[in-house]
Amino acid sequence: MDRLPHLPQSGTELEEFFDLSVDLLCIVGFDGFFKRVNASLERTLGYPKAELFSRSVFDITHPDDVQPSLDALAQLGEGHDVVGFESRVVCADGSVRWLEWNTRTMPERGVVYGVARDTTERRRTEAQLREAQRLLEASRDELRVLAEEQAALRRVATLVARETSPDAVFAAVGREVGEVLGVDATHLGRYDTDGTVVSVAQWGSHAGVRVGARFPLEGDSVSARVLRTGQAARMESYEDAPGVIAATIRQIGIRFSVGVPISVEGRPWGVMIATSKGPNPFPAETESRLQHFTELVATAISNAEARTELAASRARLVAAADQERRRVVRDLHDGAQQRMVHTVITLKLAQSELQDQEGRASELVKEALGYAQGASAEIRELAHGILPGVLTRGGLPAAIRSLASRMTVPVEIDVSTPRLPEQIEATAYFVVAEALTNVAKHACAQHATVTSRVDNGALRIEVRDDGGGGARTEGGGLIGLRDRVATLEGTLTVDSPPGGGTVVTATIPPPARA
Repeated sequence: MDRLPHLPQSGTELEEFFDLSVDLLCIVGFDGFFKRVNASLERTLGYPKAELFSRSVFDITHPDDVQPSLDALAQLGEGHDVVGFESRVVCADGSVRWLEWNTRTMPERGVVYGVARDTTERRRTEAQLREAQRLLEASRDELRVLAEEQAALRRVATLVARETSPDAVFAAVGREVGEVLGVDATHLGRYDTDGTVVSVAQWGSHAGVRVGARFPLEGDSVSARVLRTGQAARMESYEDAPGVIAATIRQIGIRFSVGVPISVEGRPWGVMIATSKGPNPFPAETESRLQHFTELVATAISNAEARTELAASRARLVAAADQERRRVVRDLHDGAQQRMVHTVITLKLAQSELQDQEGRASELVKEALGYAQGASAEIRELAHGILPGVLTRGGLPAAIRSLASRMTVPVEIDVSTPRLPEQIEATAYFVVAEALTNVAKHACAQHATVTSRVDNGALRIEVRDDGGGGARTEGGGLIGLRDRVATLEGTLTVDSPPGGGTVVTATIPPPARA
């Protein structure tokens, strides 16, 4: 049997093995002084051996780690080995490095054998990984917040695009801003020319001011600051602030407020405010996030103002047209129609005088009388078509009965409508007149009905026939009626399936709205 080769045990070879180790090796006495160190430890710390042997381990230990190191040495003195103990050392160049120690106690010799590894780079890498993880988590949070904010902006933008009423947009913005920012409450105010701000919307977890409440802008408040500077503003205390607004805010218990201006076409319109009862101020980016929503609010207000101005312009045009119709009717009645009536009477007298005489004079007078009577009838029809006097005298029921009386198709009438403002009655009359005209000319109907009711203040008119259906809803007459009804904020619909007859329905809101 072969014997194992002899392993060298000389001190020189052990010394070389000790010094060649890449780990940091040392022997330390229980008093904390180095007894022996290898080259790796010497290179890592940067101290020459002579200096290391003259100093205690605790002389080069980081001050924050001295006490834990003393506790570890006490455990070693009791004969307990220490594994995986980490502490910092101060190197000769002043740098600080982390060392991880594994030790073996030799009580009979009064020393401790230590093996250390430099974990500085590993710790730095781990710290970088932790920071990267933190940044990743922060980025995820930021992306989540951004996604929520963009979703809220899209919902508000959809309302604006659908021409939703400003009040509904205000309420939606207040809710969306409050939920996205996570604030206690939000408030929208409109500046008035009398030096006040009016609440137009609010949202929140605590009771605020009611919508419609009006406050003077005297004193100090976010609303006053925004109006005065035209810039975003914030307040972090209302304790000593003067004014009615500040007193109200103190009573509610609000501590922090941030406000941004709402500008419409370059003019200050109002303010959007986020409030909190504390304990921390709003983040620095709150103003910019609020501003994203105020731009949509401004668009909604601008659109609404444009629609209002368009409706007012249409109403003025319709009113002017109706007034001009009435003037033409008066002029026809007082002028041409009266002259035609006088001409007819005169011709009748002349015809009577010429009856016993021979010649063509009687025939010519008779012919002229026919022309005059026809012209008089045409003038009456023209005046009637412009705006009938029966509408002015008897209201919508009388005017509809007059229209039905001239129809060649039987018309059933179910109208119970009180007197309404002139503009509403005229619009309703033209709806019925156009619908019945279409029945007579195009529907090939056997029967028609006209119903009219006032329900909850709104006038509803319906003209129905049993004709062939398939009406051209894009015809000029119906388009004009839609525009006219729209000036009163009403609607006009036409339901005309082929073979199923036609139903024309107009709904006009209460006179106060119209």
